[in-house]
Amino acid sequence: MTIINDIRACLDTHLTNTVGIPAIARQNVPFEPTTGTAFIKADLIPTSRRPAVRGLNPQQRYDGLYSILICTPEGLGSGAGYDIADTLLDRFNATTDIVYTNPFDGILQENTDDLLQEDNSRLLLGTPTIVSIDFSEVRTSFLDSPFYCTPLTVAWYCYN
Repeated sequence: MTIINDIRACLDTHLTNTVGIPAIARQNVPFEPTTGTAFIKADLIPTSRRPAVRGLNPQQRYDGLYSILICTPEGLGSGAGYDIADTLLDRFNATTDIVYTNPFDGILQENTDDLLQEDNSRLLLGTPTIVSIDFSEVRTSFLDSPFYCTPLTVAWYCYN
């Protein structure tokens, strides 16, 4: 995968592993919201790629936003969205480092006993991607009938 896909997978996996949140609508994947049922929509927004240092083949710093839209049924008040937002603000807290290893990066096939992993089939040698959270914040909620939506923005950066 490319670094942008690794960053997306890192943030998506971190969101997916969050306990107590509603279903997640993914980018470019069909999703039909059910009236009366909360859901979350997450979008990756890469904003820049710049050299981190000067010189030949410098390390790159990638920056971007992870936009999370929390949609709760209208008529429940703003607190329903803010409860979920509080959970996500804790999960994507500033200065958090999220580590992701692409399971398809650098797979060695089983040849000898010393290459066996827990599943007895292969050893993963992928290089971990570390995405750091710069800040996370809640924005003003709005009505998008039949849902009341609360936006949450997570600013991230990654060196590669």
